[in-house]
Formats: sequence, C-alpha cells, structure tokens
Amino acid sequence: MFKVYFNAEQIDAEITDSQIGITVPCDCDNGFLEIVWEFEADDSEYVLFPACAYNGNRFDCLPKPYPPKFELNEARVDMPVTITDVPRLNKDGSGVIEVTTGDVSVPMVGVCAKKQSFLLYTIQQINGRNLGLSYQRGRIGITYPHMRKDRMYRANRMVNSTDTGIAFEKGQVVTIPYRLLQWECKSLPAFYRTFFEHRKVMGLDSTRPQVAPFSEQAAVQIKKFNQMNYRESLGCYGVGTSQNRYQVWQPGWTGGAMSSYALMKLGGEQEWERGMNTLRFLFSTQTPAGFFYGVVDEEGKAYSDAFGIEGGERWHLIRKSADVLYFLFKHFALMEERSIEIPPEFIAGAQKLADAFVTLWDRYGQFGQFVDWDTGEIVVGGSTSAAIAPAGLISAFRFFGDERYLHVAQNGADLYYKRDAINGYTTGGPGEILQGPDSESAFGLLESFVELYDITREDKWLHAAEFMAHQCASWVVPYNYRFPETSEFGRLDMKTVGSVFANVQNKHSAPGICTLSGNSLIRLYQFTNDPLYLELLEDIAQTIGQYMSTEQRPVFSWSDPPVAMPEGFINERVNMSDWEGFDKVGGVFGGSCWSETANLLTIAECGEFLKNKE
Repeated sequence: MFKVYFNAEQIDAEITDSQIGITVPCDCDNGFLEIVWEFEADDSEYVLFPACAYNGNRFDCLPKPYPPKFELNEARVDMPVTITDVPRLNKDGSGVIEVTTGDVSVPMVGVCAKKQSFLLYTIQQINGRNLGLSYQRGRIGITYPHMRKDRMYRANRMVNSTDTGIAFEKGQVVTIPYRLLQWECKSLPAFYRTFFEHRKVMGLDSTRPQVAPFSEQAAVQIKKFNQMNYRESLGCYGVGTSQNRYQVWQPGWTGGAMSSYALMKLGGEQEWERGMNTLRFLFSTQTPAGFFYGVVDEEGKAYSDAFGIEGGERWHLIRKSADVLYFLFKHFALMEERSIEIPPEFIAGAQKLADAFVTLWDRYGQFGQFVDWDTGEIVVGGSTSAAIAPAGLISAFRFFGDERYLHVAQNGADLYYKRDAINGYTTGGPGEILQGPDSESAFGLLESFVELYDITREDKWLHAAEFMAHQCASWVVPYNYRFPETSEFGRLDMKTVGSVFANVQNKHSAPGICTLSGNSLIRLYQFTNDPLYLELLEDIAQTIGQYMSTEQRPVFSWSDPPVAMPEGFINERVNMSDWEGFDKVGGVFGGSCWSETANLLTIAECGEFLKNKE
C-alpha cells in the first residue's frame, strides 16, 4: 500500500493507478514530499536500481580511492564479489539506498521477492528538480525533490548529503506520476523479462537524435584515428590521444586490436596496412603464458594493470585477452573474405592465446579476473571479467577444429550463468572498479551466449541469451534525460536514449557499449523475431554519433575556459548523475575515449543491417 509524507509527517493524498496528487498542508521554505510503497519483506529480496544497484549491491566492500585496486594481501583466487563504497545495502539486507533519478538508467525501483515482485516506475523530474528513489527493507520510496537524507555518492565514496528541500505553499498541488507492476514472480528471468518489456512504460520522450549517416561518421572517425591514434613509434592504432602512458596501447577493453578490425573493414589500403601492423605489434607483446602486456607507453615500455601496486608488476586484466581472442578471429574472417593469406605468426599467436584460456580453465575451473602474464596463474579470482572468452573460444573452435575450445567455452559460460547471471549481476569488466556490477561484462556474456546458441542450437543457450539481453537492457537509458539548460548537453539538446551506463561505481552513461557493436542483439532478433531486441539495438546505435565533436558542431569541455574537442572526439561521459558534482551534469572532460571504437564497431557490424531495414 502507498503512504504519503510531507517532511516525514504522513498526510492524505489522492491516489489513482497512474498518479498521486498531493495537496501541500502548509507553507514551508525547505520541504520535500515522499510516497512510499510498503510490503512484507524478509531481506532475501532481490533489489534492482537499474544501472545503480543489483541485488542491492549486497557484496563485500573495500572502500578505496580511484583507481581502486586489490592489494597483495587482499588478492585471492577464491575472491568473493567485492566492490567499492557505492550506494548499497548491507550483506544481510539491512540498510538503505537513496539516490536520484539521475543515478539510474530507468527511473524505477524493482524488487523480486518470494511471494510477489514489484516494479515501481516514475519520471525523471518535476519543475527542473530530479526526483529521488530509495529502498529500505519492505519500503520503496519516491521523493520530490530528491532527498538523500543521510549519505550521497561522490566518485568512489559515500559522503554526507547536501540535499535540500524546496519552498512549498499551502494548498499547492503536486502530482507525481507512477506505474506499479505487482505480480507473482517465480524466477529472476521472469522478473527481468517483465522489466525489459516495460522499460518505456512511463511514456517519457524517447525520440532518437538526428545524426549524420553512418558513412559520414565513419569518414570522420577514420581520419581522426589516422591523424591521432596511429602510433608510428609502436606501429599500431592506439587508444585515446592523451600522452598519459595509460592511454597509448591497451589490448582489448578500450579498443586495442578491436578498432583495427573496424578500420580495416570500413577503410582503404592505409587502414588495412596499419591494421595489420597493429596485429604485428599485438603479438610482439604476447607473454610466455600466452596473454598480453596490460599497457604499453609511447616508448614501448610495458606496464601491468595493477596501477602501480607493489608486487603487481605482472598483473593482467583477463578481460583484455578475452576481448583480443574474440576479435582476432574477426580480423581473420575479414582476411579470408578478401582472399588475403593470414600470416602464420598470427595464427600461431591466436592458438597460443586460445590454449592459454584452456590451461587457465583446466587448472582453476574459472578464468579469474587478474592473472600473472608470465606464469598464467590467477592472482585475483572470481568476477565475470572474461565474459566474452567463451565466444572467443567458439571462434577458435570454428577456426582450428579443436574440440577442447568448444568444451571449455560451454563449461565457462555455464559457470558464468549459474554463479553470476542467474543471481542478477555480472561483474569485473572494467579494470578499475574492483568487482562492481557493470554493463561491459553483461554485454560480453550476451555475446558468448549468442555464439553458443549459434553453434549448438541448444535451447538453454537461447534462454540464457534472452535473459542476459534483458539484464543488458537495464544498463541502457530508454528516454531522453532533461539536462540543465546551462550545461553543454543542455545547449546541444543531447538525447540520452540508447546511451549505456558503465557500472555501479563510475556512474555515468556513455555513447555505445564498451566495447562492442551490439550485433548480438541483431542476431538475437533474428533467432527470436522479437522486435524489442532490435529496438534496443537501434536506440544504442543511433545515439552515439550525436556525441561526436565536429567542426560544424563542436562539443566543449567543462574546463575553464571551455575548450572545443577536436573533430572526431567522442567522450565517454554522459553525466546524468551528480557523482562528479552538480556542475558536471551534462558535461565532459576534453578527452578522446573508447566510445570512438564503439562507434566504429557499430557502424562496421550493424550499419548495413540498420540501413537496409530502413
């Protein structure tokens, strides 16, 4: 049942099945309204704040400054899911989560319980002020304006809240729209399916932006990559354009040996030559265990993925090598398509990498999160970091015909489903969030489930793929957020529909999937004929290009004074949340990011399909 409060005092209200009308009982200079839905709970409930909290973020917590990293005395093979200090419930289900509608992809809170499940949707804002969302045992709350009563989130730490109320007048009527879905729910897949079907139930503006044709976007991006991303000193397409050593070369994750595939597919002779050079450079960084160095700077010096932790000099984020494994065979398929001989050293390197994942699985029964790049030993276990590894191993099976690769792909995907996905989260895709739930591992696992169904035609993998797609959708914004008019995104009338939240720690949405095209959604649509998968892909694909800075429409940074980003830059920040401060909502730092690779991949793998569909 609903209860309504004004400044924590219960009051009467007019409640219909679509809105709650509240008449303010008295004048107040600093007040807030709250509607609360109460139900029986026993702390076993699965609590969802889309893109913000999964299972209420009820995990082990290690508060750490950015970039967080496990210390040697914390690292273990049997690592339980461990996150940083983000909005979360305690492991026993106690505590409270209080956020704003800018912290979630969809303005709603969901609860999957033993007897009944609930999805309570609302809108983003009223009169320019975001609403607030909260959960405490048996209690879902919506406040106007947002009111984090005790603590709020600020980039890797919870701090004292500075939220304030607004002025109300006696007799003023405030109407809060909502939709409440309440039903008996037998499983988490059923819960997520209902969520997926009702992402846009509030009817908020979901108009996609008008963007340049994919061919024009590709031309701008290719020019930018050739001018700013190709490293003559290393002979490869690097990532980003900063001189910071962590943005020169990284395999996988942010685009290393991934952007080269899209550039070779979309470009001409120069891009083909430079793409082949990129693969040559990649294999020059392959380690004795078969994996790769985490980072290489302009001078060719290798660095680990441990961010300088003493004793972590050989730590490698396994997600990076998993990405590379999958994308190597995309490169190979492109060469075969064009009747170009694959260099034997490339084939040998790919087989060495595939064998490294088999060895890892045979030794540990998992792929872990961080491995020693020389010995192949897991140093930090757990997480869904290598979610895309089964897809890569299936590609290796198709190429080499070795049954071991298919066997390990099936077993690895089965572990990820039973240990992680079926519990309503995937974790550890990014290398600097400890093991927080994230969209990157979710989309990677979707890729693996789709590949497994494609090669086996076993229904269980199709069901797994659909369930995973529904989880992926929880990270994707289904409406257009209203940015402050004075912000850069407000000035440019940016549309957020289809942008993808990163993770529960780095609380920004972003242009595109990090770092995939979304082609798995096309394949899932073709397998099922369900138009909702195609709609999700179209939302993601059509929104990226508007975030690209161009000479005709530059995007300015939040620096003082603001600086126009060069043509072809796409920054990762779509800040709906105030996690970096109120002044950063709707703004970007002036950097080049992985979203450019995501755009290239989307154009390369989805562009023609979407064009023909039109």
